[in-house]
Amino acid sequence: MRYLKTFESLNEESILLDLKDMALELNDSGFNIAVYNDTIANTGNILVKIVHSKNFTMTPSVKEFIFRITDYMKENGYKFESHSNFGKLHLVEDGRIILTSGEARERYPSFTMINITFKK
Repeated sequence: MRYLKTFESLNEESILLDLKDMALELNDSGFNIAVYNDTIANTGNILVKIVHSKNFTMTPSVKEFIFRITDYMKENGYKFESHSNFGKLHLVEDGRIILTSGEARERYPSFTMINITFKK
């Protein structure tokens, strides 16, 4: 059991590093992407927060990042929930992101943050 825990923690660290690496392009564009373990609730969840100094819209680079990390995490056995200041985000197989109030597009709405929680 001791070796199993060590392997799990190493795998989790590798996943965190991969997610941070995927965020580099958005970080270079002025976004602040925080990727970390949920240590407060000690659930084993991984959290990703996307914020910018100004409000931002669903540009192709933001959309690509969201789909890339969610696909990567699904391949690693995680489920996810995504939320924004407009409520829950629904990622559709055809590449659209649906909000309660409609579809997220390149010009509307203007987000202040997007949070994605990955759960095992």
